[in-house]
Amino acid sequence: MNTPTDIPADIHIPSAITKSAAQLENCARQHPGSTILLAAGLGIAAVLIARALTPPPPPRSRAVHLLEDIQQRLSSLAQQGTQAVGRGVDSIDDLHLDRSFGKLSSKFKNLFH
Repeated sequence: MNTPTDIPADIHIPSAITKSAAQLENCARQHPGSTILLAAGLGIAAVLIARALTPPPPPRSRAVHLLEDIQQRLSSLAQQGTQAVGRGVDSIDDLHLDRSFGKLSSKFKNLFH
C-alpha cells in the first residue's frame, strides 16, 4: 500500500482519507477470501451493468450475421458434398466398369452379327 512517505509532499491529503485507506487495507489483510469474493462480485456486476446498458445491435446487423452464418453452413455442406462425390467417383473407378462394359458390348454385338 502507499504509505504517506510515497506521496509527494506538495499534495495535501486529508487525514480522514488516509485513515479510511488504512482501515480498508487492514480489513483486506484480515479477510483475504472475502476481499477476493467481493472484488469478483463487483467485476461481475460491472459486466452485467455494461451489457444491460449496451444497446442491442440493429436489425440489419443481425440479418447480416444470420446471412453470413447461412453462407458458411452452405459452403461447408457443399464441401462435404464435393468430398462425397469424389469418394463415389473413386469407388466407381475401382469397379473397372470399362472392362465390364467392354465385355457386355462385345456380347451385345455378337447377338446381331
